[in-house]
Amino acid sequence: MNKYNKRNLIALWSAQTISQAGDAIYQFALLWLVLDMTDSPAVTGLIAMSAYLPALFLGLFAGVLSDRINRYFLMIGAHVSQSLTVMAIPVLIYFDMATGLFIGIVAFIRSGFSTFFQPAFNAFVPMLFPSNRLVRVNSILVTSGQIAYILGPALAGVLLAVISLPNLFILDSVSFLVAIGFLMIVVKPKQERIESSHSHWKELTEGLHLLKTTKPLLVLMIITFINNLFIMGPAIVGVPVLVRNALGGTASDFAFVEACMAGGSLIGSLIVTRLNKRLSNGVIWTIGMLLDGITYSIFYFAQSIPMVMIMIFIHGIGIPFIIVSRTVIIQQNAPNRFHGRLFSMVHLGVVGMTALSSATIGLSAMVFPIQSIFLFIGIGATLCGLYGISLKHIRHLA
Repeated sequence: MNKYNKRNLIALWSAQTISQAGDAIYQFALLWLVLDMTDSPAVTGLIAMSAYLPALFLGLFAGVLSDRINRYFLMIGAHVSQSLTVMAIPVLIYFDMATGLFIGIVAFIRSGFSTFFQPAFNAFVPMLFPSNRLVRVNSILVTSGQIAYILGPALAGVLLAVISLPNLFILDSVSFLVAIGFLMIVVKPKQERIESSHSHWKELTEGLHLLKTTKPLLVLMIITFINNLFIMGPAIVGVPVLVRNALGGTASDFAFVEACMAGGSLIGSLIVTRLNKRLSNGVIWTIGMLLDGITYSIFYFAQSIPMVMIMIFIHGIGIPFIIVSRTVIIQQNAPNRFHGRLFSMVHLGVVGMTALSSATIGLSAMVFPIQSIFLFIGIGATLCGLYGISLKHIRHLA
């Protein structure tokens, strides 16, 4: 890896670590704030849904946009907009205007800008590094998220002893600005604005046609949608409900539980790098879904905060199996000019299904014990993994 590749990797990793640490603090603070304000899992689920709905409305358009304009500037613009938007939450709290409706609106807007960042970022990475380094590069970049989700919640748990919850949103806002500083030192490839006589709709249908004619990628996308419908709601809404309502934990307990999951994910990222030398990315991806489902099922037996910390650490190990392998599969099996559109579809599958799943889990938790919900969705996620690994064209994906 030459000096420019090393510089770019360090800059991207640092930017991602800082911005995602802010994301981790934001997610923790938002959910706990709403749950504490309303004492209602249903309302918390609906607010969480509002934070992910933009992917349903804007996700595919964001992919087309990232294939048409400069991806680097799209990333910068998204971060600036997120920074400004999240500052509205402490302002609302300061003026005693923080209602569930207003918090939901701000969460929706912030998430809308995030929808434009991720497809652009994932399509930008293969422009900077050779294809034979993408597994290693993506594995390293994914560790930024794991480290961020260790440091972010852990830092929040410590800071809550000396500052109030609203100040955590200010930290998130600042994190985006610092991340922009690191992005500015990336040695950027030339990416001319793509002049196209086609409409956005035409270019979107071209991306969908690519999926239709590439069966392994189509199946991967369908399973991604179904699997995330099972797993994301419990991850976003189920965990704080389990910690606070079922086990009587505090905000700091929740922060450290989230940090434990990130710790497991960090270990998983290191394992994936080694597994890639022996197994195809398709097999690693399906193993990840199996681990995701099985380890969620054991939350049925959670009886204390320390037990949850151990369980979620084990659960976190399987997450990079899914994220790293799926990212590399798309980067290596589709032309770069389609990457923005394909990653926007993945983002739609992950974040869009999170919106539906979060609302469903919030409402279900009003009727059923949260531990029983984890058991049910764990079985569903496991079945997704079993189906994926049964398909030969998925197992052979490089």
